[in-house]
Amino acid sequence: MRLLPAICLLTSCVSFPKLELATLPKPADFPDAKYVILLDEDHVRFQPGKNGKAEAFVTERLRFKLLKPADLPTFTVWYDTEFSEIISMSGRTILPDGTEAPLDLSQAWDRPSFDSSVLFSNTRLKTVPTPPLPVGAIYETVAVTRRKDIEPWVLKHSFGSVEPVIESRVVVESPTAWKLRWVARGFDETVDLTPTKEEPLDGAFTRRTFERRDVKALPTDPGAPSLWWRHLRMGLRLDAWSENGVDRRAPDSPEALSALNWRQHQDRAEVTPELAAAAKEVLATVPDEPEAKARALYEYVCRRIQYCAIEIGYGGWVPHAAKDVHANRWGDCKDKATYLHTLLKVAGIESSPTAIYAHDGYPRPFELPSLGDNFNHEILAIHLPSGTVYADPTTRAVPFGQLPWNDAEATVLLATRDGSALATTPPTTPEQNAERHQYAISLDEAGRGRGTFRIEARGNNATAYKNRFIFGTGRLERWAKDHLWLKSAEVPATRFERKGDFDTSTVLVGEVLAPEVVTRGFGQMALLRVSDMVAAVTPALDEDRSTPFAWRWLDTTETEVSVTVPPSVDVSKLPADTALDSPFGLYALSWRTEGSTVTVTRRFVRTQRTLTKDSLPAARAFFEAIAAAEVTPVVLRFGGQPR
Repeated sequence: MRLLPAICLLTSCVSFPKLELATLPKPADFPDAKYVILLDEDHVRFQPGKNGKAEAFVTERLRFKLLKPADLPTFTVWYDTEFSEIISMSGRTILPDGTEAPLDLSQAWDRPSFDSSVLFSNTRLKTVPTPPLPVGAIYETVAVTRRKDIEPWVLKHSFGSVEPVIESRVVVESPTAWKLRWVARGFDETVDLTPTKEEPLDGAFTRRTFERRDVKALPTDPGAPSLWWRHLRMGLRLDAWSENGVDRRAPDSPEALSALNWRQHQDRAEVTPELAAAAKEVLATVPDEPEAKARALYEYVCRRIQYCAIEIGYGGWVPHAAKDVHANRWGDCKDKATYLHTLLKVAGIESSPTAIYAHDGYPRPFELPSLGDNFNHEILAIHLPSGTVYADPTTRAVPFGQLPWNDAEATVLLATRDGSALATTPPTTPEQNAERHQYAISLDEAGRGRGTFRIEARGNNATAYKNRFIFGTGRLERWAKDHLWLKSAEVPATRFERKGDFDTSTVLVGEVLAPEVVTRGFGQMALLRVSDMVAAVTPALDEDRSTPFAWRWLDTTETEVSVTVPPSVDVSKLPADTALDSPFGLYALSWRTEGSTVTVTRRFVRTQRTLTKDSLPAARAFFEAIAAAEVTPVVLRFGGQPR
């Protein structure tokens, strides 16, 4: 097999073609765009390395033209010192008059790339600042990296961006005897993506080109899926190859990946005397019943093991040994899941480490069966006599039997000896997640309010409150102010009345100042309106919105505001009660008076988490009906004769 020398790769990768500037897009061609991406190309060449192990050279090329004063994306290359290395970075600028200059690489910044929850990782990024450029300038960057271990790697490419793309392309070169596998998806469908060109190369190699041209920019709206999920995207990997005469294959199905994950976990879940003693101590006073034992061990792991990750090489997928997690008292998601898995063995309860993609409201579909694709998190499937219960011991404040919202409705893969098929975690319900706010406000003659509040939350709605009393610092009053639904309110004093980390619900109470609970009009008139008093329960969906919308979870929210007015204030006739029923939710608003107190109660049950593009008009009409009910006022007349 003839190999292309690395020096040839680098020479071809860093060359810059001559551009016919007069033929390039002009601002009038894209009046809404800040810039246009002339080329977005990933070029990959798979080949045997010097040691016979498969490797890949990846060239990423981006070419922009600036159409308006704006900041272009920063030239950034991510890499992992265990799996990859940067071979070269280069770039150029072309001014509108044709003056060309190379990119100044002396300002490059190379640093670690992981968040504060990770103690150490091999992931890094190298960044080159973007020079200031005038409108009409061309900016082009090229990065060449070498993948030293291709087994867990999946090439990912999106055929689109936030701005228009003229050419988006993936070029893959590989030995003809090696097999590739790829999958392409749009937002909610699998796409049959075939190469636009396939040709022999260098005798024993084949080149495949996948290309899309003139890709429109996609809008960005609050609550919409990320651009990555909405554009056509592809994932590609080696499926079968040879290393030093030995045939190698990647997992060819979810079941094969499940069995691989099982093998990677088994020697990490050894029951040592220390682990057995710890489990028995936890269970000493627990009833001899599987669910009670599982619950006790789950809470023990959540409380005892501090989340912290060390991800070196395959440590991104393979957990630390349970005995080390026990001794160190820290670990990441897969460490905590494996630790709980091991303790459950002592209790005679079967469980399966479970790969999952913790999502942002849009569960991710399964694509290629690969370590480097599909999943970003690990939980545990606990097999009880009553059925399988999914548990996420990473999250400190979620009761046993429930999952945090970003684990719900997600595709999961249990690690089992013989391999498991894909499964889905259960959705959460409006009954599981609830929050009730009660405000009792007394007005003075000037219309200023003062009173008390009580907030009770359960399920996903309670997580923020629980995390605050478990981990929070600083003044609780300041934090509570940001979580009140009462607008323009201050919190002089507050405390948690109920704060068990695994309790079904939590309760926060306190004092509140509400200087703007009523809207003063002309003279002695004032308005008491729900829209002025409390935050809306529905989103604002613009008329021109074209993207789906998703709440993170379904829930039930209730708000009760009682306003006691001075004896001299006259209260008008109350608005009629409102009750609305739709596929998107149930809404009720009611008013009542008792003596000098006016009370309004609002209840909203969210019954549909995702609004599709087609359902937006009906959803908007439902939300507008809610908004109309909430602007209907009670009229207060100040300065009358005391009653």
